[in-house]
Amino acid sequence: MTEFDDLIDRDGLDEAEEARLRRVHELLVQAGPPPELPPALLRPPTEPREAQVIEFPLHLRRRVGAWIAVAAAVAGVLFAGGYAFGHSKAKPATFSASRSVPMHGPSDARGSIRIGDADAVGNVPMIVTISGLPRQAARGDYYELWLTEDGKITKPCGGFRMHGSTTTVRLSVPYKLDHGDGWVVTTWKAGHRTPGPVVMTTA
Repeated sequence: MTEFDDLIDRDGLDEAEEARLRRVHELLVQAGPPPELPPALLRPPTEPREAQVIEFPLHLRRRVGAWIAVAAAVAGVLFAGGYAFGHSKAKPATFSASRSVPMHGPSDARGSIRIGDADAVGNVPMIVTISGLPRQAARGDYYELWLTEDGKITKPCGGFRMHGSTTTVRLSVPYKLDHGDGWVVTTWKAGHRTPGPVVMTTA
């Protein structure tokens, strides 16, 4: 067999690569030349052979068919799930507000309540955006949004915690909202049964 240096151009090879190629060359040398092709394979057959058909027993054919059906069903489910997931990510649910109410508080605290249309069973969605309120120190503390009538707190609309300078949450109430109603935001301390001071209002 041809020497290694006659076969390989070593320019640009690092030591590890050259050692690997030398090892391959040594193995080929040890293996020797391949055996000669049998005379029967030197010329093509004069007549094509008939294709050999393998017959599986009936119970094996049924089992293979069942596995194919299961695999097709699983593939269909995965495809449908991926399609739904991809489209849900690409087309997030939109929110159409029928009206928007501004809120204000001390210093630079500002907010807004975007109110959507009620669904078939009376749930009214709201998107509340609040800026400028301090973050709560205790884990159980939060802010609560209240509906007011004639300036008095009447019904809760949901709670939230500030996680930055601006926080946006989606809330829902199961009752009708009249245009004459107002809202306030109060603090709520862990372990207390009554709301804390009002920190933001629509009035």
